Amino acid sequence: MTSKVIKPPKLEFFLHQLNKKFGKFLVLRGYESLPTGYSNDIDVFVPKDDLTRFFYCLHNLDGLETKLTILISRLGLIKCELIVDGVIIPFDILYGFYYFGLEYQDNDRLVRNSSPHHTGLFHTPDLSDEIRISLLKELLHNKRVRVDKAVYLSKMIEKCRSQLPTEYLSIENVKFLQESIAENRLYLPKISSSLKMKLIKYNLSKHFFTTVKNIMMFAAIKYIFKNYFHQRMIK
Repeated sequence: MTSKVIKPPKLEFFLHQLNKKFGKFLVLRGYESLPTGYSNDIDVFVPKDDLTRFFYCLHNLDGLETKLTILISRLGLIKCELIVDGVIIPFDILYGFYYFGLEYQDNDRLVRNSSPHHTGLFHTPDLSDEIRISLLKELLHNKRVRVDKAVYLSKMIEKCRSQLPTEYLSIENVKFLQESIAENRLYLPKISSSLKMKLIKYNLSKHFFTTVKNIMMFAAIKYIFKNYFHQRMIK
């Protein structure tokens, strides 16, 4: 399934000015059509400590009128509507990767392994990090592999299979996922449950108090603070 590419008139200029003002940021996926267009939305990764500066830069770009509205807040994720010179762009900002407060992607590794886009306007993740994030996000939250991504994921797993495993995603898991996708078995509740159990053990054993804090923060942001938690960072 191929999504329609949307080409806002000031998108490339926006990315150029953001790079000039803020510096390094990652576009996590869907970057094939950038810098002139995007398909579904633009997902960027910014380290948590840089969020306030990132918001400031977004609102103070030379030669552009921008407005950022937060639509949904989660721990590690800020779903936004970005308006650039009157044109709306779906724009998601990620600063962590969590399943109910359980971290499933190492941020330092993501940044360290990233590479500059050929335009030099932003960075893109290493293929193994991109595919791992895509697989785990859907398996943990939805117990499945997305139908519209199955063919792409199958091809990409073959290219980076040996780099995908982590402490909670074994090489056997990767092989099973590859075989399941090839056989069009995309709803995978058993491996989803297994991954959740291993993720809980890994997070608690690696950083117990941080994990407890993250679980509490996940609940607080989703049910209590909601958008205010991130809104206070916008100046």
